[in-house]
Amino acid sequence: MAQPPFPPPEHPLQKHLRRMLEALAEGERRHNERMKQWERLGDKNWERWSQQRAQGWEAWAEKHAAGVEKWAQEQLKDVEKKWSAKVNAGSFDTHSKRERRRELKRLRREQRRQRERDRKRQRQLQEANPVVGWFFAVAALVMAGAAFTSEQWGLLFAAFGLAWCSASTLGRVRERELAQGAAAKALPQEIPPEARPVPAQEASPAKTGDPRTARVNALCDKLLAELRSGPGVLRDVVHQPEQTVEGLRKSCHELVRRETELRALNSPEDERRLEQERAGLAARVASEQDAVVKERLEKALRLVDEQRKQRAELATSASRLEAEHTRMYYTLEHLYTQVLRVRSADVAGADVASASLRQSVEQLGLEMDAVAEALEEAHGDAPRSRVPVR
Repeated sequence: MAQPPFPPPEHPLQKHLRRMLEALAEGERRHNERMKQWERLGDKNWERWSQQRAQGWEAWAEKHAAGVEKWAQEQLKDVEKKWSAKVNAGSFDTHSKRERRRELKRLRREQRRQRERDRKRQRQLQEANPVVGWFFAVAALVMAGAAFTSEQWGLLFAAFGLAWCSASTLGRVRERELAQGAAAKALPQEIPPEARPVPAQEASPAKTGDPRTARVNALCDKLLAELRSGPGVLRDVVHQPEQTVEGLRKSCHELVRRETELRALNSPEDERRLEQERAGLAARVASEQDAVVKERLEKALRLVDEQRKQRAELATSASRLEAEHTRMYYTLEHLYTQVLRVRSADVAGADVASASLRQSVEQLGLEMDAVAEALEEAHGDAPRSRVPVR
């Protein structure tokens, strides 16, 4: 029986090639295993990083919300402190009071001098006589002729003075005639609607639906009527009664408007709704089993409590504005009573009554400045447009 032939011996190159192919296959297998391990490790790392990032964002949001709440509370306390400090009449700076009084005295002196100049000018216009003017003119001509004929040139200065007196007198007469003619022409003509004075009730932007607004309007109208028809000592104390009374009216109406806005923001329906929602959230927190859901519901419950606290602060601010309006209204009544006292006082008591009225007007002006500044700081948007009480 013949034996099969032996395989030919393997060539060294073939042997090396076979080993290289086996090594490549083994390397590819190991590479695939390492890639699978790397992918699994990357998925785990990505999941862990996502969880850490979500937790970090939640912690940052909680910290930021707590910081904002703390800042808001500090700002509110600061505004309340400034408001209470400025409303209190005894807390004003003494130097500021002194400067106000000094400026007020200076303005009164200037107004008194201006009134004296106006009265003097009016008296000169009324006393101007054309006969006197022409007499001075003839005397100036005679004096000038005498100077030229006698060659005494010093008489020219006297002639110049007489001519100046004649020109000023005749000029006043002419000015008086022009003023009387303009007044006579303006009488039969109808005053255009845009030139008519706007009544105080129409100029006031405040609404008359609130009874307090109607009371303030009635009191301001009576006060304005008394100031207009009062004696001269009242006009010395209150130089611009229309602007003064209008400023008082606007200040009272502004307090009513701010109070109405604050009370509209905190309605009883919203308060009842928040109470019901809080009761529902508290019940859910008590019955919830999941820790994450319970924690988030507790945060929502704290936010509801904070909202109720802020609404209570709004109600407190509205009550303070109402109290300030009440105080200012009775201050107006006191001022009106003092005006009546000045009108009914005799000559001996008029000075005392006017001094008391002047002090009340100055004190009322300081209080209105404090109220306006406190309202501006609390709301911070509206420019100050109140007419000064002087």
